[in-house]
Amino acid sequence: MIVATLLVLVAIWFLVGVRISMSTEQVNYTVIEELGDGVEIRQYEENTFISADAGGSNSGFRILSGYIFGKNEQNTKIAMTAPVISRQEGDVIHMSFVLPEGYDSKNAPAPLEEGVMIHDVAPRKVVAIKFSGYVTDSKIESHRTILEEKISENGLNTKGEIFLMRYNPPWVPPMLMKNELAVEIE
Repeated sequence: MIVATLLVLVAIWFLVGVRISMSTEQVNYTVIEELGDGVEIRQYEENTFISADAGGSNSGFRILSGYIFGKNEQNTKIAMTAPVISRQEGDVIHMSFVLPEGYDSKNAPAPLEEGVMIHDVAPRKVVAIKFSGYVTDSKIESHRTILEEKISENGLNTKGEIFLMRYNPPWVPPMLMKNELAVEIE
């Protein structure tokens, strides 16, 4: 009886994870070239980001999710999109959400929370590597190594620092989680 209950709970967890993953708006891009080992060069269109700097990923996420859940001047709830983008610099984590299509820096509701910035991001080329499962330091390092090798092998010039893109909430089963490391290129 306990085994059957556990199997049902795991099946529900899996199905909810699939549903959430499939129903979240994701940022569009075009793959320009595949470099092997799961690394690709992509072209992204213009997007609008809301961003905040925080001492930890949970506090950055909390600030930005507050904005999309209605903590803004118009009390407007805004749909969650994927990916959530983050980059660590010392003790500070720079985190961004991409606003859904139709929003830009001119029509997005003004934030109430200090430190939330709304900014348009110009079209850009990015080189990215995909990986699944929970994000760990060892996964980041091993995929960063592959990404940097492909950048070097292909003579690509980067702009800025490598950043992490997470596509799923933490309750999605690890085998369904999609993550990427990426960096903008010239």
